[in-house]
Amino acid sequence: MNAALVVSVVLSALSIEHVRVELGDGRVLEDATVVIDGERIVSVGTGAGPAGATRIDGTGKTLTPGFIDVASPLGIKEVDQEPSTVDESLGGVAMVPGFRAADGFNPLSMRIPVAREEGVTSAVLAPGSGVLAGLGHWVPLTGAMNSMPDLKKPVAMFGDVGSGGASLSGGARGGLWLKLREVVADARWYSKNKAAVEQNRSRVLSLSALHLEALLPVLEGKVPLVLAANRASDILEAVRFGQAEKIRVVIAGGSEAWLVAAELKKAQVPVVLVPSNQVPGSFEQLRARDDLATKLGEAGVSVVIACNDFSRRRLRQEAGIAVSYGFARGKALSAITLEPARALGLEKELGSIEVGKRADLVLWKGDPLELSSVAEKVFIGGVEQVLATRQTRLVERYLERVKAVRP
Repeated sequence: MNAALVVSVVLSALSIEHVRVELGDGRVLEDATVVIDGERIVSVGTGAGPAGATRIDGTGKTLTPGFIDVASPLGIKEVDQEPSTVDESLGGVAMVPGFRAADGFNPLSMRIPVAREEGVTSAVLAPGSGVLAGLGHWVPLTGAMNSMPDLKKPVAMFGDVGSGGASLSGGARGGLWLKLREVVADARWYSKNKAAVEQNRSRVLSLSALHLEALLPVLEGKVPLVLAANRASDILEAVRFGQAEKIRVVIAGGSEAWLVAAELKKAQVPVVLVPSNQVPGSFEQLRARDDLATKLGEAGVSVVIACNDFSRRRLRQEAGIAVSYGFARGKALSAITLEPARALGLEKELGSIEVGKRADLVLWKGDPLELSSVAEKVFIGGVEQVLATRQTRLVERYLERVKAVRP
């Protein structure tokens, strides 16, 4: 059954015509034509597509960029209570920047087709707990064996500077920041003294060379440091740390981020949040509010919308929840397309419908933020994906058996 779920239809030039296009940056084109050739978008405009192209009538339908899941367990965690399916973290260790959860990625995970049929076309595989939990890698969600992430190209480093990180650092936030500053200082020293380290002529370092090497893209500004933090003071400390170390910081969680929105805006720090999770569920979230996305958006902070744990298929529902609390409709769609791409430095390839970008597209029968709408076609890298899942296959099987036994 697995093999059947990853069969794809390869098209040459493809023209989606008379379609409403949500570009991903808040703009909308009516009665537009989008042309795909190979894995790229080659035209966005009006009128008929090129001669010989396969044509799709988009009348009454909406075309959007594929959604991006920015901190995903897809393919690295299948069942919480089954250890053999959990590869997202090295539990109980505070500093493992060289850890790559993507090493354990399973492209045949049953959860990937489910997310894909809901418009999620790519994900960033995020390691779990730790002050520095490890590297995140981007992956297309085709569910094919050739869709493995490029381990040489991390897109983020993930960590935790809230109570979770503190508990791994002696129980105090002061210990957390002490360890983090020490590791960053050692990584900077290591970058200038690699030969001495290799020849065993260096001073004692806090981490091994592999871990310190993994930190260099962060220190060089090539990838951001995504830090989980909900308490306003923790968020502010993370912003100050990023400024002091000249590191690109992204905040994940951010329940009390509205209290320091001005500082986030000034430092150009995006916030990754889950709209349905804005409740005072801990002492770090006492000032959580349902309209967090709205407040941050009004303050000019870049908002990225994410999901909780396994609910990746709910990404568009989370965007809809933000809209219900006052978040602008265009910003909500951008928060699951272009803004995640920008936050992770992937905007040249992903996140919007523009000429030259990857053809990661979803054709919807209605409004993509309405749960009654379904994805009619999903394209990843210009390749149309089969939308069947294990669940739909099982439904079909049992319906056939019911029909067989009924007179």
